[in-house]
Parts: sequence; structure tokens; C-alpha cells
Amino acid sequence: MSAFAVNDRSNRPASGVAGALRAVAARIAAIGVALRHRRELNQLANADTAMLRDLGITPMDIDGALAEPLWRDPSLRLVCSVAERRVATKAAHRENLAGLGH
Repeated sequence: MSAFAVNDRSNRPASGVAGALRAVAARIAAIGVALRHRRELNQLANADTAMLRDLGITPMDIDGALAEPLWRDPSLRLVCSVAERRVATKAAHRENLAGLGH
């Protein structure tokens, strides 16, 4: 063993603090992104219903997304709402097509 071997235990507290600081910084950055997305959704909420329909969203989707707590990214909720509606619409279409075959 070399005389220059590093004692692994001496670096643990420093790496723990650094990890905690990175986690805090990442959380602050995520909150910043969530607030920016919230501002963008507020602007989108003022858009015409026809324009929203062209984008594949409804005013209710936006309202639901904006109901999320301030620290959560509302765009994630918006994406989930749109995806759920698309899945439901496809299922309804499949059921209608299946009914035509009988």
C-alpha cells in the first residue's frame, strides 16, 4: 500500500454536504422551471378555445394543471390530461368499430 493512499472515510462528510447542496440546487432549479411553466400556462389560459382545441387541449386541462401546488410543474399534469384523453378517445373508437362488426 502506498503512503499516498487516501482515507476513504475522510471524504464522506464533504461528499455528503456536496450531495446535499447539489440536491438543494436541483430542487431550486426545478421550482424555477415549474414557475416558468405556470406563467406560460397562464398565458395559454387566455387563448381562444378553438386554438386550444387545435393544440389538443381544453380549458379544463389548463385549469387542472394550474391547480397543482406552486412547486410542482403544471406542464406535467397537462401532458397527463392530454394523454389520458387520447387513450380514452382511441378506446371509444375501437369500441365503436367493434360494434359495427356485429
